[in-house]
Amino acid sequence: MKIKKLLSGVLTAALTIGTFTGCGTYTSDSDVSSAVTDTTSDSTVSSEQVQSDAAEDLAGGKVVKIAIGSDPEFTFDAIGDSLMATNGLLREGLTRYGDGVLVDGLAESYEHNDDYTEWTFKLRESGWSNGEPVTADDWVYAIGAMLDGTAQLSYADFLYEIKNAREIYTGEKNVSELGVKAIDDKTLVFELAYPVTYFPYLITHPMHFGYDREFSEQVGVDNVGKEAEYSISNGPFYIDSWEHDNLLVFKKNPYYWNKDNIKIDQVNVYVIPNEATQVNLFLNGELDVVDFAYQRLSGIESAGYEAKTYNNGRTAYLNFNQSNEFLKSKYVRQAISSAIDREAIVNGVLHVGSPADGFIPIGLAGDGNKTFREIVGSDLEYTYDVDKAKELLAKGLEELGLSDPSEITVSILASNTDEFVSVAGALQQLLQENLGIKVEVETTDGSSVRTRRSSFEYDIVLQSWGADWDDATNFLGGYERDESANPALFINTNFNDKYHAATYSTDLTERIKLLGEAEAILLEEQGISPLYYTGQYYAVSKDLTGVLRRAVVPYLDLYFADIDTLKK
Repeated sequence: MKIKKLLSGVLTAALTIGTFTGCGTYTSDSDVSSAVTDTTSDSTVSSEQVQSDAAEDLAGGKVVKIAIGSDPEFTFDAIGDSLMATNGLLREGLTRYGDGVLVDGLAESYEHNDDYTEWTFKLRESGWSNGEPVTADDWVYAIGAMLDGTAQLSYADFLYEIKNAREIYTGEKNVSELGVKAIDDKTLVFELAYPVTYFPYLITHPMHFGYDREFSEQVGVDNVGKEAEYSISNGPFYIDSWEHDNLLVFKKNPYYWNKDNIKIDQVNVYVIPNEATQVNLFLNGELDVVDFAYQRLSGIESAGYEAKTYNNGRTAYLNFNQSNEFLKSKYVRQAISSAIDREAIVNGVLHVGSPADGFIPIGLAGDGNKTFREIVGSDLEYTYDVDKAKELLAKGLEELGLSDPSEITVSILASNTDEFVSVAGALQQLLQENLGIKVEVETTDGSSVRTRRSSFEYDIVLQSWGADWDDATNFLGGYERDESANPALFINTNFNDKYHAATYSTDLTERIKLLGEAEAILLEEQGISPLYYTGQYYAVSKDLTGVLRRAVVPYLDLYFADIDTLKK
């Protein structure tokens, strides 16, 4: 088709998939134009240093070496760059993920009442890395400290399922009224604001992890997680040393309940922003796990490594400003969606991931037997169809009192990552060719995009959202808004009704059906336009086994890892 030829300039553009972090659109400092031989750009870690560390470490046990893009801070809410790859080493929740399934974590058992508004957890005998026992008060303290302003909190609504959490955060109630109670040292009860059937999945997110009260108050809440001596672990490893912007050394927590089944003795985490550096160190045997872009695939495979991919639980999509003079017409938004060849973007630009047929990404939980997408199927009606796109645009022009598509000019705002620069360019060509509208592209740093998005200074934003917990509510919950919301945003009472009914339903089959109907309303109105489900290339050293990658945090899991000494 002609459009494929038009895209050729974009499809051959350099592209890298940066390390995904957190919930919203990620940022990346990767430079795919760097030569593969560039092993020092943007990094304070040298090949010689990693080799020196390896020679010293290997004498002391099994050591795994990984890299992250920026220096982390292990604060109470654990939101930030590089934390999604490392927080699973340091802290554990009441539940956690095993090999694709939910398993018990620091709770050895749990139960709920008939309407799923109260959950009781029995804690294991386990210890913090300073030898203090893990107790129910750790959760009472940590969640309360975030809500009452004692500790940092990035996403308050992640805690709003808990009774009185919203009111405590807004100052209407006292933290003593929080629905988190320690019945005794090993019995923890959550009272919820409404039925939450997915609660065991929700609490795998680090914001629902505990923190030791005495330690936090001793070092100062503002200091927690910012230095090795200000960090404490209730997970399989603790931070033994930390050279900022360079190297974190994790060692096995001797007080952790499952320490005997943790095979790795030490994890060296290097701070290396540059992808080329990471890949070279991996090829030299100096890193054990590496994420990389499609452009480095042949180099990885020619070196004899297996190139793997994993679904990282993100959906890239277009977010429309519905107060825009053109985009206020749903027909124009629908036309834009129908004019986008998602397969061409995935296969020609990204070379990883899959075209989106809904907002909820593939792999997220459904009813316990099937995933959400397997149950609901496709909810994206306005897929690639140029003739349909033109018909819809004609309706939009009539509604707006316009006569020619060229009278419409819209701008796509995107972060200046290699991925989004390339995708935005492809979108520009597709929309101009298929619809005849004028499309401008503006790329800037991620911080500026977030600022402009929050102040509604955009026409269309290219962004992505990743799974913080394994449930569709993490994607759909942000679109339940009343008329007080800014008119730039999607506001729909039918969506609200479906989502609200799903929220209060304790019937798992009905709940997924209602969430699917809510998603369908969002996409029928084109409140957003899903583009693709993202994916990630990675490789693992030949002697390292048991490394898990998944769509929800932690994205990199070394819990089951081991080193086969016979392959070294």
